[in-house]
Amino acid sequence: MLSELSIRGIALIDEAHLRLGPGLTVFTGETGAGKSILLDAIGLLLGGRASAELVRKGADSGRVEALFHLSDVVRPRVLERLSKWGIEAEEDLLISREVHAGGRSVCRINGHMATVQMLRELGSLLVQQHGQHEYHGLLQAEEQMRALDLYGNHQSLLAEVGQLYAEWSQLRRTLERMRMDEQERVRRIDMLRFQMEEIERVNPRPGEEEVLREQRRLLQHVDRVSASLQTAVAALMGGDRISSGAVALMAEAAREVAAAADFDPRMKDAAELLETAQVHAEEAAHAVRRFLDRLEADPAELERVEERLAQIRALERKYGATEADVLAYLQGIREEYNRLVNHEQETAELEARLADCERRLADACDRLHERRRETARRMAAEVQALLRTLSMPSARFEIAVNRQTTRSGTGFGADGADQVQFLFSANKGEELKPLQKVASGGELSRTLLAMKAALADVDEVDTLIFDEIDAGVSGQATLAIAEQMTRLAGRHQVLCVTHAAPIAAAAAEHFEIVKVETETHTLTQVSPLDQEGRIRELARLIGAGAADETAVAHARALLDRRVQS
Repeated sequence: MLSELSIRGIALIDEAHLRLGPGLTVFTGETGAGKSILLDAIGLLLGGRASAELVRKGADSGRVEALFHLSDVVRPRVLERLSKWGIEAEEDLLISREVHAGGRSVCRINGHMATVQMLRELGSLLVQQHGQHEYHGLLQAEEQMRALDLYGNHQSLLAEVGQLYAEWSQLRRTLERMRMDEQERVRRIDMLRFQMEEIERVNPRPGEEEVLREQRRLLQHVDRVSASLQTAVAALMGGDRISSGAVALMAEAAREVAAAADFDPRMKDAAELLETAQVHAEEAAHAVRRFLDRLEADPAELERVEERLAQIRALERKYGATEADVLAYLQGIREEYNRLVNHEQETAELEARLADCERRLADACDRLHERRRETARRMAAEVQALLRTLSMPSARFEIAVNRQTTRSGTGFGADGADQVQFLFSANKGEELKPLQKVASGGELSRTLLAMKAALADVDEVDTLIFDEIDAGVSGQATLAIAEQMTRLAGRHQVLCVTHAAPIAAAAAEHFEIVKVETETHTLTQVSPLDQEGRIRELARLIGAGAADETAVAHARALLDRRVQS
């Protein structure tokens, strides 16, 4: 839930810090006091559009920051997103957004830089915002289907359908590629055959290029290498005077030290080391001499190595950066070549696999369709019963679940093969029509509330925000809305901007939004109300004021009713 909200330099709000609790929290104030600014600020945190106009006049920037306490339902999905983005998870979630006077904004999640899209993704998991004129959610077909599936707990069946649809789609795409034009298939076979023959003719081996480079380097500098090795042999063996070579000198040193060791055993180790060094030096001399005997300038071999390197590099320019890449490419085109050559057999196998997958997908879609139809009856009955409690006794609410078809005739999708539509009629005898086309503002407010109440036990969002859900509603209907809001607040944190005294009185917390004019500028202030402050504000909402004893008594009665309930 949203536990803390800080706003600085946004529109008319200079500075505001709100501590919010669970249950129902309301915000009230005179028309024009700036209630919409509060919602705009929250909207910024949810990835809404940032504008330089939001920055308070005279300020360089405005900032909104929110601390969310994550419930057990929301936490796994939030942590999944944070892990994907490489953001360290903490006990709570801190989101901030700073808007500069030039229009640029900076987003942060737990102190890490973030994008607006990341805020939108998190916002959809944390908060649902509903306004009188912006019911973007439950009036959209995809959201209506999501709500129905959520109500009916169809998640496992939806996952099965989604997996089968992904498999079916992949098979269709593969089969479409296989069913290419025959001339194109022949051209492709010819090209693949040419490429295979070109690579196989050279027949590169992994690591060969590096070996060839070493050979070329030696062949290019054979005279220099030969001279160095001859000098080394002479130094080791002594040339014409063998006794002057390093091997002979070490042998003489070893004999002399061994003789000394006859008188002092402590020299024995030194003698053995010299003997070993002399043996190693002699072996090294023989190894160098053998290499030197085989070493000779060979222009033909150098030319062969250069030509081989050129062949390998030519392949790498076409088919991969290394010999291994070229060989991997060869393996891939061999497989494609075999598929194209065995086109008819593989096509038949793919068609059989596609038919089997389509049968399983159709069966899963049928089961999901029946589940949705049964769930639609239960959900519609519950929503209609709730509408009666909201002073809409003649209202009818139904959920249509119909098979959808596409130009391909399949109608399959990742979420099944259905179209879901919420239908509504406010008055007796009126035809059921799509909800968004027939409901007035007040009717839509109550219908939305009824649907949210029906989804209260399964909805996966912690915080619900309602902006003037009481618009167009009065009297007993307002009391009924207050009652349902209270029930909804038992499952969610509910934040509500309202003009209705019964709804304001039902809240656990009440904030007043007022516009204050100073000598130089105008400010919007957001303040929590104590008991007396609530009575005063409720009296104003009733239509009188703190001086009207009847209104004050009515306000006290409304608050007492909340305490008693």
